[in-house]
Amino acid sequence: MPINIFDDLINSVLNCFNRAFDFDNRSSRKEFWCWQVFRILMFLSLTFVESLGLKGILFISNFIFLFPELSVSVRRLHDINKSGWWVMLSVTIIGILPLLYFYSLRGDDGINDFGQPR
Repeated sequence: MPINIFDDLINSVLNCFNRAFDFDNRSSRKEFWCWQVFRILMFLSLTFVESLGLKGILFISNFIFLFPELSVSVRRLHDINKSGWWVMLSVTIIGILPLLYFYSLRGDDGINDFGQPR
């Protein structure tokens, strides 16, 4: 079973990079949260590497991860039949709370305004 979780993580991360500029479709909770786990692990790892003296690596990684992060967030909102513009709440500190709630909701089973589930 742990190997399955590792495979899910890898597949979700690869899917997020492959669909980095796909803002039209839907993403499941599993894909979204596996991506978030990956991002947290990368942030912690790169913070450690930067503390060893390799400056600028966090800036570069944030630039690389920007579009996959935005697109998976928009697609996750689409999965619960919400507009991707809701992601703009992340600009405010308090807006993160409703977004966490939205990201945790179960997606629509059938076709919604943003297509079929994956």
